[in-house]
Amino acid sequence: METTPEIRRERVQVPPDLTVKELTSKYGISTGCARVALKRGWFTKNYMKKQVIIDRENFRPEICYSIAKQVFYKNFRWNPVAQSIKEDLIQEAMTLMFQQSGKIKEGATEKYNDRYGYWWTAHNAMLAFLKTWERQMKYNEVVNDFLMPMMKQRKFYSPEHGWIYC
Repeated sequence: METTPEIRRERVQVPPDLTVKELTSKYGISTGCARVALKRGWFTKNYMKKQVIIDRENFRPEICYSIAKQVFYKNFRWNPVAQSIKEDLIQEAMTLMFQQSGKIKEGATEKYNDRYGYWWTAHNAMLAFLKTWERQMKYNEVVNDFLMPMMKQRKFYSPEHGWIYC
């Protein structure tokens, strides 16, 4: 079984006696980041990487699928573009919920339980995927002909054809 390395962000205090070259070689950061870190006194390790904190023992896929479907129904069912890529949105939400399962469990409190964390993780994953998909398909000819009218939400009723997007 393949294990995914855990990637966490952490704040690293920088001693003021180090130089920029020493910082770049020791921590593998860019020179610009090293300059800012020396001025500020700290930097965030793994800032540009996705955090992956998996808790395999407490991750329940059936509960997470249920939450992902609820999030889709509550927030995205009215969007025709989201309806056309529903399975992709749910799968993206599941992927992020799995990658963040340990972080969500750690952050759970009595007031904001893990279900609350999974809900917002799914919502953010779906929203990011949808916005990225729309941005990438903006200039695609097929999308312009068929989906752009739906994305702009312009429609009218025709007695012969029913609801038509224009």
